[in-house]
Amino acid sequence: MSYQSDLFQGVATESEAAMIEPMTNATPMTNAESAYTIDYEYPLHERVRTYLRLEHLKQLLKPSAAVDASNYGRYFDALFAILELCERSDVRTDVQKDLDRRRAQLQVWAQHPDVNQAQLQALAERVQGAIQAIQPMTRIGSHLKQDRLLSVTRQRFGMPGGTCNFDVPQLHYWLHQSQEHRDADCERWWGEFKVLFEGMQLELELLRGQSQFEWVVAEGGLLQESTEPLSLLRIRVPADVPAYPVISGHKQRFSIRFLSTCPQQGKASFANDVEFEIALCP
Repeated sequence: MSYQSDLFQGVATESEAAMIEPMTNATPMTNAESAYTIDYEYPLHERVRTYLRLEHLKQLLKPSAAVDASNYGRYFDALFAILELCERSDVRTDVQKDLDRRRAQLQVWAQHPDVNQAQLQALAERVQGAIQAIQPMTRIGSHLKQDRLLSVTRQRFGMPGGTCNFDVPQLHYWLHQSQEHRDADCERWWGEFKVLFEGMQLELELLRGQSQFEWVVAEGGLLQESTEPLSLLRIRVPADVPAYPVISGHKQRFSIRFLSTCPQQGKASFANDVEFEIALCP
């Protein structure tokens, strides 16, 4: 079966044509449909794994939300996790390389006479702008290490209950400053990551937009396939299926096994056929 967009068949190769039109989910769902599906994603490349973790942490961080005594724990947990991930790997270089590859793909597509040149040009400008913004950046998060409040607070966050006011009086004092003061600090801290995340989100948008969702059946709750090199699996499972997928694999082979939410007789495997949607993103 084919997982590629057929929008530009005969104009570009299947893998190239897949990206030209759909920049979000290739088969958008209505709110009613979305309410009855559960979406899962599984990275088949280490850099994509890091991207998805950072994207998840940004959703927890909520950069635009005000930080106060009721939610500071969630905020700093996410901020320090983002900082640690950026320290472990050179995310900036990975994002720049991925966007450089996108730019090269767009230059190839521009030679096809039937391509929507206006749309292609707009996308090329977004990619070029993201690359130019990332290029001058130094090591991500390096300036935050010099922040006295963050350095002290980060040490205590790993301890159970380590953020009591007697443990971190600096944090306690900060939480009693005006909201405007805290907002300014949070905006400054997020500014360390903002450009990187904008480039990373563009790369994820393009990655997810490369493939359409197609219906498949996991016979007996199991689906195994060998395929072309992939970076990301995306699946949608009807919410009324009493099972969840456990995914494993590498870039050219993957396995999806459904496990029951209510194991019977000690057996966790879901023995029924499961019909669900899948998109294979190269």
